[in-house]
Amino acid sequence: MDLNPAVRATGLDSSGPVRHVGEEAPTATPVISVVVLSYNSRHRIDAPLQSMKEQGFHEPYEVIVVDSGQDDCAAYVRATYPEVRVVRSERRLYPGQARNVGVSAARGQYVAFLSDDCVAQPDWLRRRIAKHREGFVAVGGAITNGTPFHPVGSAGYYLEYSAVIPSERILASQPIPHSLSYERSLFEWLGPFPEDTRTGEDTLFNARCLAASVPIGFDPGARLAHRNLTHMRPYLNHQYEHGRGLIQCVERHGFESPTGPREQSVAVALYRIFFYYPACRWWNLLKCIGLGKPRWLPGFLSLTPFIWAGLWATSAGAWVEWRSRRPAR
Repeated sequence: MDLNPAVRATGLDSSGPVRHVGEEAPTATPVISVVVLSYNSRHRIDAPLQSMKEQGFHEPYEVIVVDSGQDDCAAYVRATYPEVRVVRSERRLYPGQARNVGVSAARGQYVAFLSDDCVAQPDWLRRRIAKHREGFVAVGGAITNGTPFHPVGSAGYYLEYSAVIPSERILASQPIPHSLSYERSLFEWLGPFPEDTRTGEDTLFNARCLAASVPIGFDPGARLAHRNLTHMRPYLNHQYEHGRGLIQCVERHGFESPTGPREQSVAVALYRIFFYYPACRWWNLLKCIGLGKPRWLPGFLSLTPFIWAGLWATSAGAWVEWRSRRPAR
């Protein structure tokens, strides 16, 4: 794997932009490495790291925090969680870059990823390793709603994670699977995560796995709880950034999307981005909930205004990114 030298995490030179913090000589080769993606995470990092300490997994594993924020999270983790390895970047890393840095630092046979706003259930690692040992190179789990009683948080959950609800039927029917852990050797075969998009790096890599016929197994019991944004403005800003990342995936990597290609007229783009795309997504969300968790349908439908607000924020981000890349006439 050949990473950009500015984000390579293979040495211990603290003079470079990326460095390992508080790393001791390894005592046992870990079975699995958990890479925690951290950006300005000081007020969030305890929950995911505490969940890693509470894993009912009795084989060696390691936790690696890849931090690129400006809130001294790396120093806090080093002082509070001395068992955790920290890789620090002085410049911001987008998710694809952070994932690749974590993979480069990982020593385990398998690699899993944990966002700084997620909490793993105590059997998360045990279930993933059990599924890997059945012969699956990649293993997908489920994501649950970490803010079940908040309307904005729940709308964000339905909007982003309806395809990974704890339902084996839904997990196995994803067009592109998500929430995967991987055999580390897979990155030597398929290469690193894309680094030139704001979001969607895992979607692009997992599509590469499908194209290569990588065996993928699913366990709906391997669960993360996602602690969703609960204020309207951050929620809309987050969805806006997803829209920008979507167009970057479309234009730079040929990802197929209802938003359409770059080479379309303004009128067609307006229709696709602001009507066809959000309508398709809403319909797909409805189908996932209806087939996987039908008892959730009343809650989903009651939050439709918040969900559509998020969809149109995504459309706005997609429109801005599409316009910025459209050739001048």
